[in-house]
Amino acid sequence: MNRSEIRTTTGEQQSLFVTPDLFDRIVASERNLIGIETRRADEVLEQFRRFAVRASRAVYLWEDGIGLVSLREDGVAVPGTTRLIDALRHIQTTLHFGVYLFRALPEALRFTSMRGQCMAALRQFAHGRGQGPHTRKLVLLDIRVGLGEGLDDLMERIVDAPDQVKRLRLRDGRWVS
Repeated sequence: MNRSEIRTTTGEQQSLFVTPDLFDRIVASERNLIGIETRRADEVLEQFRRFAVRASRAVYLWEDGIGLVSLREDGVAVPGTTRLIDALRHIQTTLHFGVYLFRALPEALRFTSMRGQCMAALRQFAHGRGQGPHTRKLVLLDIRVGLGEGLDDLMERIVDAPDQVKRLRLRDGRWVS
């Protein structure tokens, strides 16, 4: 998102999706592929960015042509990760903890000439064990996350449904939903 864009708010509070509990759930997951299904991917990415800065956590976003970019360090790119296959190889071989976000990955896979290599790398990553202190998680953001070729069964799904979130209200000195 461009920093120079003007944002308009309506006074209606947006539903917070990215919380420390969600981040802990992603990191603690037995699966290395996490699919977050959301209709508000831009807002969720911005929430991940704010969380990464405030909590000082290693969260990266892959953008085609730019590569892996640190959300915590405001745009610091990881060298040599501009192509999707290079980013996936970097994630597999790094010894550093990280949560790696990919927006609309199935769409990016459709147009790459290295689709077979990318799918093999994703499959290998999905079959990997929880790497202990070097945990690395791939988080896919899309309206409907689906990779096919057997990878959907290896993915944990998290659904962002802001319409279904019950708002807490203060009633008689207690918070109720």
